[in-house]
Amino acid sequence: MSLYFLICLFHIFYNKHDIHFGDIFILGCYVFLIFIYPFLFFSLFKPLLTAGYVYLFYLLAGFISKIILISFTYWLVKHFKYNITVPNKQYSLVIIIEIIILGVLVIVGYSTINTSADYSPFIICFLLIIVFILIIANGIYFNIVYTEKMQYEKQLQKEKYIKQSLRLIQNISYDIDDKKHRIHWILEHIKHLNNDTNPEISKAIEQYQSKNTYQKLVASKNPVFDILISVKINRLQDDNISIKPFFEISQNEKYDDLDFIDVISEILDYVKRHNEITLHIKGQGIYTLVELYSENDFYDYDRCKIESDLIVKKKNIYKDGIYYMKFLLKGTDDDVRENL
Repeated sequence: MSLYFLICLFHIFYNKHDIHFGDIFILGCYVFLIFIYPFLFFSLFKPLLTAGYVYLFYLLAGFISKIILISFTYWLVKHFKYNITVPNKQYSLVIIIEIIILGVLVIVGYSTINTSADYSPFIICFLLIIVFILIIANGIYFNIVYTEKMQYEKQLQKEKYIKQSLRLIQNISYDIDDKKHRIHWILEHIKHLNNDTNPEISKAIEQYQSKNTYQKLVASKNPVFDILISVKINRLQDDNISIKPFFEISQNEKYDDLDFIDVISEILDYVKRHNEITLHIKGQGIYTLVELYSENDFYDYDRCKIESDLIVKKKNIYKDGIYYMKFLLKGTDDDVRENL
């Protein structure tokens, strides 16, 4: 059987000029069948041997087993397409287990057929222990592969969700721009029709136009972050809160995370009205420093009760005539870095 296995491997290599674990796996299964068919029919017709019908036993056991094996081989060659892809790293342990179990069956089967043959039970136990250990190792390895695959699938789903959210946000943003543009020209037309006959109307229109000038302020190359923070800044502008953005962040998927953006948005919710402030966001390793400052006291410190696992530290400082509000947001690693 070993010689037959090696000859078949050589034949595969001679025709394909290469050998994969998938070829070894399929060939090992076939060699196992070559062994198991005679053994099954030996056990089936063994009563004939014990009854003294030796020639009838050899005729039936040998002939029928070969007929079935040849028929199965013909069917296998005709219908099997040999298109099984077996990754080398994933199935190496499976092939080793297959070879060891085949060896155990050969030893036990030969000793069953030839009663004069003997084998050491210690060898069988040792081989079975190896098989048991390899099965456990194989299970652990496949669990690791499955975990990595699930994480990869989750990442793909996350990216798909971000892209869908981005397209939706872009459509909403374009729709808002279009509506504001139309309102602007409608108001211009009303102002023209008014022709300063009612100064209060012209004044109200000018105040509305100055307050609702929509600008795309953020361009950090993080699309979801840019659009959502731009919308937030311009909404605050409608509430007479002028925010000057100043960002020092690179292109990174963590800035497009919705939880991260929600924290930034919640930080801005506590800015008092009628203020002009600077919003400074700076990447610092795995951390991100969110800093707001102004010449006037601009922040509602007493009401600021943001609960988020992303916030490592927060401070309010008055230095050199400038009011500061600082937040240090953590990243995904466990390194500790003080940057406040």
